Amino acid sequence: MTKDTNNYRTLAENFLETRSEKDYNALYKKVKPGLRAYISNVVKDGDATQDILTNTLTKMWTKIDQYDPQYQITTWLYRIAFNECLAWIRQRNRKYSLDSMRDFGIEVTESSNSRLSADDLLIEYNQMTEQDYIDEDNQINNQYALALECIKNLKPMYREIVEDRLINNMKYEDIAEKYDLPLQTIKNRIRRGKTLIAEQIS
Repeated sequence: MTKDTNNYRTLAENFLETRSEKDYNALYKKVKPGLRAYISNVVKDGDATQDILTNTLTKMWTKIDQYDPQYQITTWLYRIAFNECLAWIRQRNRKYSLDSMRDFGIEVTESSNSRLSADDLLIEYNQMTEQDYIDEDNQINNQYALALECIKNLKPMYREIVEDRLINNMKYEDIAEKYDLPLQTIKNRIRRGKTLIAEQIS
């Protein structure tokens, strides 16, 4: 049986063994498209996607010693990408909060010590086991399945609009146009739908 030399595990093992630029580039080309799509889906920002992708693939080179080859390389890389995304989102949200305070005339300064870096998040990641991630994924999947079931139980006036917003990721304006309803009505129904879902889950 011919060994598949282009699968993730083989490429990762080759790079771990040689630490060569050639094997890194082979692995880089294999994982890059999926990582880019994943990051873009999380942050929904073109410039940030490219920066986070670059940081993640750079860490594939600089931190490969932290990778445990008994697991898929993608599990490790997607966790790094997630932490990079989370760091970017937190920094962005903090910036928006500071800007909003400044708009109200409140003088604030941003301390570098208050920023949560991706390296700090990676420390937390490295302390978790593969089973921790399996349990975490199962919990998320269960919550998602429960949320979907709760959406199905909503009255039609809420269900269809909530599905378009939360599942189909449609913009409020597009939903309003689809149902020929005022934008504020759409927002109110989505807000009410979320409340009903939260009540069912709790």
